[in-house]
Amino acid sequence: MRIAVAGKGGSGKTTISGTLARSLADEGHRVLAVDADPNPNLILTLGMPPEQYDHVRALPHGLLEHRDVDGTRTAVLTRPIDDVIGEFAVDTASGIQLLAMGPPRSAGGG
Repeated sequence: MRIAVAGKGGSGKTTISGTLARSLADEGHRVLAVDADPNPNLILTLGMPPEQYDHVRALPHGLLEHRDVDGTRTAVLTRPIDDVIGEFAVDTASGIQLLAMGPPRSAGGG
């Protein structure tokens, strides 16, 4: 199952995402949360103290490559997802693995 939460700034995306991730983890599901906000706070919603944020490494910019797939421009990982999770994911107190995208390098680059 894949779930994406999007919306206007200040609409509660982080709170909803964290609550949903924790609920699914509590039910025994394996959960990988991805914080794609340039001002990432999902780690706090997942129950980790602020000082743990220093352990979250943003994903490198070269990890995604844009390709045409069946006539549609799409972003594709340049490495296997298990390798990405193994190297960059942080295990949270609530049993959720967290990846942080990091900020875009420039306008239009996110």
